[in-house]
Amino acid sequence: MPVPEGPSRDVVVVPEWFGGGMMLSWLPLSIGVRRRLKAWNQTWEEVLDPVTEIRWPDPDVGRRWIAEGEALVHDIQDELGPSYRVRGEFAAYDPDARPPSA
Repeated sequence: MPVPEGPSRDVVVVPEWFGGGMMLSWLPLSIGVRRRLKAWNQTWEEVLDPVTEIRWPDPDVGRRWIAEGEALVHDIQDELGPSYRVRGEFAAYDPDARPPSA
């Protein structure tokens, strides 16, 4: 893949309340990816419901959510190309993550 000319632009995939800025409306993304982002964010809001506590009621749902987030990061990167740098910031919601040591 060629090195992009000029500075790359960072895109961070992170869940937000009511879809917030995470829908990335300013980016040239396909309708399919936009729908997946919306569904992914809704799962975070409705199933995880981080206001109550950050714990998935079913860890398998959380694992699927993390896997979909990682797939979205990859697919967004593919759609945007090398002039963007796409990364996810949702590892804190991984049901298998170990809490920080006290």
